[in-house]
Amino acid sequence: MFRQTLRAGKIQFARGYASVARTKAPLTLFGIDGKYATALFQAAASKNALTTVEGDLLKLDEQLSKDAKLGEIFSSPLLNKAAKEKLIDSLGKKSEITTNFFKTLLENNRMAETRGVIAAYKSLMEAHRGIVSVVVTSANALNSKDLKQVKDNLTKGGLIKDFKEVNVVNKINPSILGGMVVEFGDYTIDMSVASRLAKIEKLLTDSISFEKTLTDLIQGLRANKRNETEYIQQSLSEIQREVQQSDMSQKSVAIDKLGYLHMLGYDMNWASFNVVEVMASPRFGEKRTGYLAAGQSFHQETDVLMLTTNLIRKDLASANAMEVSVALDGLAQVATRDLAQDLLGDTLAVVGHPRPYIRKQALVCACRLVTRYTEGLHELVPLLKERLDDPDPAVVASAVSVVCELARANPHHYLSLVSKLYRLLTSSKNNWMLIKIVKLFAWLTPIEPRLAKKLHGPLSQLVSTTAARSLLYECIHMAVVGGIIDVQLPVSDSTGREVDFAELCTQKLELFYESPDHNLRYVGLVMLAQLQAHRPELVAAHYHTVLRCLDDPDVSIRMRVIEVISGMPTCKTLVPTVKHLMPQLVLSNTVALQPDRIATTTADVDLDELQSLPLTDAAGTSLVSVHGSMVLARDVGVYNATDNPKYQLAAAEAIIAIGIRTHAYY
Repeated sequence: MFRQTLRAGKIQFARGYASVARTKAPLTLFGIDGKYATALFQAAASKNALTTVEGDLLKLDEQLSKDAKLGEIFSSPLLNKAAKEKLIDSLGKKSEITTNFFKTLLENNRMAETRGVIAAYKSLMEAHRGIVSVVVTSANALNSKDLKQVKDNLTKGGLIKDFKEVNVVNKINPSILGGMVVEFGDYTIDMSVASRLAKIEKLLTDSISFEKTLTDLIQGLRANKRNETEYIQQSLSEIQREVQQSDMSQKSVAIDKLGYLHMLGYDMNWASFNVVEVMASPRFGEKRTGYLAAGQSFHQETDVLMLTTNLIRKDLASANAMEVSVALDGLAQVATRDLAQDLLGDTLAVVGHPRPYIRKQALVCACRLVTRYTEGLHELVPLLKERLDDPDPAVVASAVSVVCELARANPHHYLSLVSKLYRLLTSSKNNWMLIKIVKLFAWLTPIEPRLAKKLHGPLSQLVSTTAARSLLYECIHMAVVGGIIDVQLPVSDSTGREVDFAELCTQKLELFYESPDHNLRYVGLVMLAQLQAHRPELVAAHYHTVLRCLDDPDVSIRMRVIEVISGMPTCKTLVPTVKHLMPQLVLSNTVALQPDRIATTTADVDLDELQSLPLTDAAGTSLVSVHGSMVLARDVGVYNATDNPKYQLAAAEAIIAIGIRTHAYY
């Protein structure tokens, strides 16, 4: 039977040991202690100091075994790094590699992992020497014949090979009832009676279980519309009983239902501890349910969050990519400052994961963590720089998005990324990523003015060629705020004529404020007002086009038009501008448009006719209205876009400002 199980295990388990190499770890270890031990092994191997480092670690391990308080001091947060460094130096002379390694542990606040790192390094050295340790756990002690049979079956069965020696260690655990559990490397073959009974119990429990599933709950809610509150209270009582059960699958279903009721407005904070229990389940489906419920219901003041640190750390180090993914998603949603400080290092370790979608999630999660724990930003920036060269375009786009989000607060931290961002600006065809890169340069250029000349060529090329309005807007905005329009280098417009960059931007803005889309018209006028502050003579050339926008029924667009035309004071524009603005000051709530009398522009209105009309009736009610054009018909209850005090004040101020500026200039 044991031999048959090993044959099945040969199919299910890949060997956890690699062939010995000079600078490559002979076996793959996971977890924080495993990663640090692997790094130390590789550093020692490159210097031919494996045995020396092993001796240093064994001496330290012996001292830690003799004095338990020494280990407590290493992990104590009350002792500063300098004091811990002096303590390590006092424990005896060590090689340079070992000394530097412990300094690294100190810098990363990982001294609590010392015993685990030493144990992991011992495993690496055993594998390096061709020795593999196999732990056989049984309910009763096995004799030498049984242990030899286990050893022979492991080696002959092909699960373990390429090793000079196999050490079999027998451990006693009466709770497994019978059979055995074989552990080697990072793998476990469970042939215990206890595990078989647990599987049988689960099958029996699942087959006779009558608890409601989430589907049943939703169907019940639809069927009980008249007494919905009573039905929900009954369901909550059932859920309270279910989460107290020892069966994790039943508890997971209960949390699933509770999460649905939480979306309907029912509190589930009372089940926070049960959510953590489901998060710790070894089954991925149940674990995912726990993480989703945590992200849905946990907040900064949730007490049980402190219990999740090691749980999330374990899932981040899992060999199962799906568990890593769900842990990253959950951590990003529930992270507090303390969780961010404790788990930032573990999250950054996942940024180099072999699967691209995990790298993307890790970057986004790390972004969320450094917003909670800003002191960790210096650890994230170098990794962002690496990911900008990632072979997967989606990961690069995620890295750019994270940089764009973080640079809002302080762009100075990201000047070191300029060269890589410039390469992406000139090579990428992804418009959404280009928008974010252009935004980044809009923040970086004022800090480093030399960028303006460097970016002139790529930016003018984008403005000339792109058909994406969103990208075009960001490019023009960056050219204005970054001072790139002031760079005296010619560019070609759509006709091939050489113009300066500012003139090209002004031409392209016509696509916005002449668009039938109100949103595009608005942002085009906003950008035109910004451009006017730098090159008013270019904006003045588009006077008639801008003035037509004053007939737009949207008050917000008219406000932006007033802002622009107020900066165009000339003798030629004074009269038509004031003629357009004066009717905007006439109020009425009782006059509406008359289809056969609608004027296409204000210029078509007979002002003499308007002036000849009485402005009020006998009761003092206004009889005149302007709604994008002059109208002369009476009708009650039609909204007039110009009946806005703020807009009328702006129009009056514009008339006065234009008159003053024109008089001052001429």
